[in-house]
Amino acid sequence: MAVPSFLFALCSTVAQSQEVVKDSIPISLEKVWEKAAANSKEIKINHLHTASGVEAIKNAKSKQLPEIGFNANYGKLANIPVFTNGILNKADFIPLEDHSIYGATIDAYFEIYNGHKLKTNIEKEAVKQELSQYIEEETIETIHYQVAESYLKLQLYLQFEKLVKQNIHQNEERLKLIQKLYNGGVVLKSDVLRAQLQLSKQKTALTAICNNEQLTMQELNIFMGDPDEQLLKPTDEIGFQDSHKLLSYEEYIDDALNKSPLQKIEKQKVALSKLNIEGLKADKLPRIGLFGDYSYSYPQIKLYPYANAPYLLGVVGVKLSYDISSIYHDFHKEEEAKILYEEQKLAQENVQDNLRKDINKAYKRYQEDQEKIEELELNIKQATENYRILNQTYFNQLSLITDLLDADTQLLQAQFELISARISEQLHYYQLQKNTGNL
Repeated sequence: MAVPSFLFALCSTVAQSQEVVKDSIPISLEKVWEKAAANSKEIKINHLHTASGVEAIKNAKSKQLPEIGFNANYGKLANIPVFTNGILNKADFIPLEDHSIYGATIDAYFEIYNGHKLKTNIEKEAVKQELSQYIEEETIETIHYQVAESYLKLQLYLQFEKLVKQNIHQNEERLKLIQKLYNGGVVLKSDVLRAQLQLSKQKTALTAICNNEQLTMQELNIFMGDPDEQLLKPTDEIGFQDSHKLLSYEEYIDDALNKSPLQKIEKQKVALSKLNIEGLKADKLPRIGLFGDYSYSYPQIKLYPYANAPYLLGVVGVKLSYDISSIYHDFHKEEEAKILYEEQKLAQENVQDNLRKDINKAYKRYQEDQEKIEELELNIKQATENYRILNQTYFNQLSLITDLLDADTQLLQAQFELISARISEQLHYYQLQKNTGNL
């Protein structure tokens, strides 16, 4: 019997064959989601990055506090040469009673205005932290969808395996009957050969299906942090048991624009680009702050008359500073930031376009799957009746072996297509949920 071409497309990757046995672990999709969320290294990485963003905000806010410093020194002075008659002549040395020099200073600075640069930096860190949070949400949504895809794929392969095994058993029994008819001279040798070829192809297809089961189980085990070779048995039924009423296309779009992590990520990137421009503008504004320092030094050589004695000196005041070079140094940097801001706004619009496209595609495919399921259920009834008639007429020598094998192929393909449509319906529903931030 010829095997449907779409089956081979699903079985394009092969590994060592291993059937699901009695010691398989029963597991639901919800349980796989739960374990994947707890064990995913990618989610853990993003979670730590989000946590680090909280500390970055605190660090930015701490810059509002005054700067306080302390320094101390101790040293020995050399005799001081004085070239009374010029540097080419011998110098006279000023004698020092004490060669020691030491001092200690405490200084402080409190910025009261810096063009709102500090405020901008705090806002930037807050936006970055929210961006990390949305990236974490998107990672969770993506992993949920990947897990659902693998889980549904495993269900598909297990059902295919069940159908092919039943078909192989049926073909083996039919081959025995054809062999008896051939031995009795009722049918030709070609009938036997066709039946044998069909059986061989089905066994080859079964091997590919079992290999793909193992590969898919490995995918799920990696998601859950379990050993690669752990056997799994999905407990969820194929297809939706309850009616999943679709929202309107416009409602899904509204959901996506308000809830989708991808949309939120792009929105934060736009906000961050705008804050970068504000930060560069702040660099061109003056800085005003209060300063003060208090020092204890020896000897007193700061003010005249000098003295070989320690002294205390305190200073407080207002400091104004302005970086004139920033006017021309940062000009092109600011222009670059403006270009990147416009680029990011376009990137946000592009994400919105892709979301609308993906939602519309999943929406149409979901509706298509629902209609297809009804048609395929009818197809199976027709294919079953057709096979029953041809099976009866062949053994009554009223039809050809090719007609019987074609009928068998059509029935198996109809069964495959119905299972595939039910799986596809679920997958497209999960696509809608992911794109709208609800998975």
